[in-house]
Amino acid sequence: MNPSRVSPYLAAGEKAPDHERCCKPWGMAAERKRAIQGAQKKRQERFDQIKSRLNSEDGSVVERRLTIIGKSFEQLRDALQQEELTAVEVHEAYMWKALQEKPPLYGVPFSVKGNFHIKGYDCNLGLGKYVDTPMNDECTFVTHLRYLGGVPFVITTVPQALLSFVCSSAVYGTTANPHDITRGPGGSSGGEAALCAAGGTPFGIGSDLLGSLRIPANMCGLTTLKLTEARLVVTNAHGGVPGRGRLGLGFGFFTKTVKEQVLLLREVLGHPAYAALVPDSARQRLDEAATVEGRRKWRIGYFESDGWLNPVPSVVRAVRETVDKLREDGHEMVMFKVPDVEKAAGMMYKNAMPDGGKYSRFLYSNDVVDKWMKHFVMLLNAMVIMTPTSRSYGRRLVPRCLRIVASYLIQLVSPQMALVARESLGNLEDARYNQEMTDNYKRQFIEYWKALGIDALVCPSFTVTAIPHQYPSQLTPCGFATGLFNLVDFPCGSIPVGRVSKADDEGIVDESVFPVGRNPILKMMRDGCKGSEGMPLTVQVVALPLEEEICLSVMATIEKLSSYDGKLPGEHSSTKSTKSA
Repeated sequence: MNPSRVSPYLAAGEKAPDHERCCKPWGMAAERKRAIQGAQKKRQERFDQIKSRLNSEDGSVVERRLTIIGKSFEQLRDALQQEELTAVEVHEAYMWKALQEKPPLYGVPFSVKGNFHIKGYDCNLGLGKYVDTPMNDECTFVTHLRYLGGVPFVITTVPQALLSFVCSSAVYGTTANPHDITRGPGGSSGGEAALCAAGGTPFGIGSDLLGSLRIPANMCGLTTLKLTEARLVVTNAHGGVPGRGRLGLGFGFFTKTVKEQVLLLREVLGHPAYAALVPDSARQRLDEAATVEGRRKWRIGYFESDGWLNPVPSVVRAVRETVDKLREDGHEMVMFKVPDVEKAAGMMYKNAMPDGGKYSRFLYSNDVVDKWMKHFVMLLNAMVIMTPTSRSYGRRLVPRCLRIVASYLIQLVSPQMALVARESLGNLEDARYNQEMTDNYKRQFIEYWKALGIDALVCPSFTVTAIPHQYPSQLTPCGFATGLFNLVDFPCGSIPVGRVSKADDEGIVDESVFPVGRNPILKMMRDGCKGSEGMPLTVQVVALPLEEEICLSVMATIEKLSSYDGKLPGEHSSTKSTKSA
């Protein structure tokens, strides 16, 4: 080779590329493209082999790898020197991490309900006694969403002390419904629902003890699914009633569509990384194929009223029209009657306050009570009184026998108020018996369900639509519409189907359409729902325990058949303009 033609950029002894081959004008681009593609294929095959070798569904393996890559250089060196770790598992942990693609929620912001712990931030439940008491841990639900790449960016408001569907507190004030700011967004996940409905977050997360996901979804026109308690166990969050009775505490998301629910749930349910965080959460992954709309024709039960408290006319219409559309779509619809409804309501309220309301009364004691919660606190004071010098939960204000007598007098005007006043647990024997009866009722409910041969149930999401802030604390009996399915621990979701019509507004003040009589509960429901034209309407979809996939599939079917557009006032012509506060 001519020395003068040797490139100065070649290393000593390196051969220059064949000149003729490099300069051949025809076909070289295609040849090099094939060479690049071949190299890429070989590299991908090597990556796939390594990924296959490192892939593990074992939560303990994933947890150990996360522990390894979480160590500092010094900690890693010491662990290797002391043989706490092997070089092979460290190498595999870092290869596993390096080969991971962007996590599924990479960079997606999300909001966090105010009863979920965030390290360094208060979880004060809207109570002054817990202000400036930052948490030292983080809710496992939030931790897992971080692991998936999500970014928590805001903590949202909850009702003072959680157990209400008026989203207001003395600490943060009153949260408004984005569809009508004179009305509430529901609770207890009201701040999450309001922000999501207003377009302020891609999705929200919340908990549900007596309807705390479904009630806000109903009032703000969102989609949600309360999971069976065992399907997603969450720690480092305030559950509303520590030491509660037999009530399933479910967790879930707020989204605009069922598809978004599926996309999020598939990354959470049974995920090995989550199992490493919470070992007692179910390992059952979401069967995404079983959630699709139209995969089969269903046999669906339905009711327009649970027999305990009749919903307002717009809610009844929403269920009736949904049932008609499902029937027209080829699904078999079967009338469902809630078994022993009064007994179920009594058990639910006992389970919600197994100590007769003393813990809830403690939360409000010596604190600034929000103006919209004062009526609820007054009801608590009718059950218990706190001693001023002790943290013990006090003594009864009224003997139980007198409460029972009073409840029978109240029965003359409001059976619902009478039951709430009457049902309480007097001692440990009562508590044990109520739990036994709750277990028996769940079996009875399942046996009736199976006798009907139904796959799912469609019913009212709640008894009222969004109502002004002064009413929720006086409408405790409304909670049975959602609390029933916490009592039996069934998965259930809310799905928007339409809006309150002018005819609904006219019907609610017509005694022949919505009989109120002397019942103060029904009267407050009527007054609260007046002038609701344009507000969202939803229906509730229920499935057997751990059958969330069926629930989602039926919800997707209803979503396809519904006419709800999800728009806020001013974005659609059918809704009145937002009132000023």
